[in-house]
Amino acid sequence: MAFFAKGKEKEKKVTVTKTTKSTKTSDVKPISAATEISKNITIEGHLTGTDSVKIEGTLIGNIEVNNVTIGKHGTVRGSIIAQKVTNSGRVEGDITCNDLNIMQTGYVTQKVHSNVVILSGEILGEVLAETSINITPTGKIQTTSLTSKRIIVNGTVEGRLTASELLEVGSNGLVNGEISVKNIKTDEGGRIIGSMVMYTEPTQKVEQKKPEVIEATIEEK
Repeated sequence: MAFFAKGKEKEKKVTVTKTTKSTKTSDVKPISAATEISKNITIEGHLTGTDSVKIEGTLIGNIEVNNVTIGKHGTVRGSIIAQKVTNSGRVEGDITCNDLNIMQTGYVTQKVHSNVVILSGEILGEVLAETSINITPTGKIQTTSLTSKRIIVNGTVEGRLTASELLEVGSNGLVNGEISVKNIKTDEGGRIIGSMVMYTEPTQKVEQKKPEVIEATIEEK
């Protein structure tokens, strides 16, 4: 996972003239200060830099910065790589970050890879939360793979789930699917539907050496 440190470049302001028509940028647009894409603005191109981006309009392209905030009306059609991502809008692409917060109106498709995830919105895709994921009562996940050390469910999870340390299902929580857990805690009212197996640490495969072939000549006496 790639993380970024805030640079010491001189601050530059990026001004975008408001228009209801799409505005095309170059393929890659470098930024070094806070940039905002306003509502009703559509930008086509990639954003890279060392500071932050706030999106209330539409970005068609990839983002690689420190912090990303997507407003309620914001849309990103592309991948995001950042330290912190807060999403109240829609992301149609992969998210790779350290800290991910999906608000109640937030929606994400494709793959999520983060250290810590707080979900109050919806994810449709694969999720890898290295340390923990907290699914609040309004949070929903439909996934082929949800993996984390600690998974707290007060919302809804459907699909394959793996908790290498603890799965905690709150009173409002519902887990439906294939479950692999090391430890489990369920509050009164919490529901678990589907199959469950005990989680085991993956073992490293040891390559077997092929027997050496020794050529020999036998002389008859």
